[in-house]
Amino acid sequence: MLKLRIMTVMVLFPFTLYSILFLSNAHFALVIGGIMLLAAYEWAGLAGFPTPLTKMAFVVIVATVIYSIWLINFLLSSDFMNLIAVFFWFFSSILVFKYPKSAFFWKDKSLIIAIMGIFLFLLTWYAAISIHAIEGFQFAQQTINGPHIMLFCMMLIWSADTGAYFSGRRFGNKKLAIKISPGKSWEGVYGGLILAIFIAFLSTIFYQASLQDYLNILIITIATVSFTVIGDLMESMFKRQAGVKDSGKILPGHGGILDRIDGVIAAVPIFFITISQLYKL
Repeated sequence: MLKLRIMTVMVLFPFTLYSILFLSNAHFALVIGGIMLLAAYEWAGLAGFPTPLTKMAFVVIVATVIYSIWLINFLLSSDFMNLIAVFFWFFSSILVFKYPKSAFFWKDKSLIIAIMGIFLFLLTWYAAISIHAIEGFQFAQQTINGPHIMLFCMMLIWSADTGAYFSGRRFGNKKLAIKISPGKSWEGVYGGLILAIFIAFLSTIFYQASLQDYLNILIITIATVSFTVIGDLMESMFKRQAGVKDSGKILPGHGGILDRIDGVIAAVPIFFITISQLYKL
């Protein structure tokens, strides 16, 4: 399984890197939108949609919502979208922390799960393209553009995922959420956080940043990594209720698209919210 995971990452990593660094914001939005729609198809399965036709209908609805937001983007402020994201992830965190008691709210209720999915994919897409579109970001008297900020966000997520995987396998003992995902441990969370903090500081060490900048980076990293865990647990919660191990089979060693981006869909909006507030974007 580890070998399959590595092979899949070796294929996906160059594509991801190229999309972030070299595509225009409009083309990047299309790529992220496509990924969200693939994940939406899998989410429809978790929601209990029984046929490919009903799943595709859900995908069309998600696509319509995302495209509508794209068309009226000039009417919406990032503060408004961030506020929605705050409420959504606060509510989702409660569902995760209170599971299985919280299942009464959405168990066997396809419509509620579907509506949650629409917000989930819309907010991730919006945050990703908003980060990518940042211009003239000032960090330690250096100007950084959006693609590099987006890459930094992904580096935090990747390092948290990698650190959690290996530290959890090696040291995992104290279970994180046994009723949701028995394989996850607090040791994995700590390992992911430590590696992410190390990568974050290593990435900014040449910028001659101030103490306040490093404090901001620490806050951003902790918030981002924390919600990679929440996103992972939320997807596991819905998979457990649906009685499936993976959301799909498209990615060898990883399962479905949703299995690979479960941490991303929570962490990217939180990263954007945190950096927006700390640096007044």
